[in-house]
Parts: sequence; C-alpha cells; structure tokens
Amino acid sequence: MSLVVIADWLADTGAEQRVADLLPAVTEAALAEPGVLAFRVVRSLRDRAAFVVFAEYEDEAALVSHRESGPYQDLILDGITPLLIDRQAEAYALV
Repeated sequence: MSLVVIADWLADTGAEQRVADLLPAVTEAALAEPGVLAFRVVRSLRDRAAFVVFAEYEDEAALVSHRESGPYQDLILDGITPLLIDRQAEAYALV
C-alpha cells in the first residue's frame, strides 16, 4: 500500500529564496529514486516563506530508503533544514 507524506516547511527570514533554489534538485533526485511515485513542492502565494511537500511512496520501505539516500541527507537535512524555522511532516496511508 502506498504512503503519502505531507511536509510543511517555513523558511527563516532571508532564507526563502535559497530554499526555493534548492527544491528543483530535491525534486529531481527524489523522482529518480526507486519507489518514489510522486514528489511535488508548492510555495504559498501569501507567505513566500511557506512551502508544502507532497510525496508518495510505493510502501514504507521506499520511504525509509528515500530518507536514507544521499540526496536526502545532502539536500534536505544538510542544505534545507538549517534554513527552516519550522518543519512538520505527517505520513498518510491511502484509503
């Protein structure tokens, strides 16, 4: 059964564009991973510091593999996370 992860990110003041600039590489890398069915990031039109990530994975193993991947470690944990003041994520199962 596939899993969907929805993550809310809020960039720190002055870091909004840097986060936005890293997102195409994050998306490209995620979509190249086995088991990643979809990966999209949207940016709020009202609050340019707010981003939402929508990701769908084949199963929990694919999600774990994604989180252990080099691009996730480099681009998200080391690159984007330090630029955020808030980061929330929730996993969902399709019904």
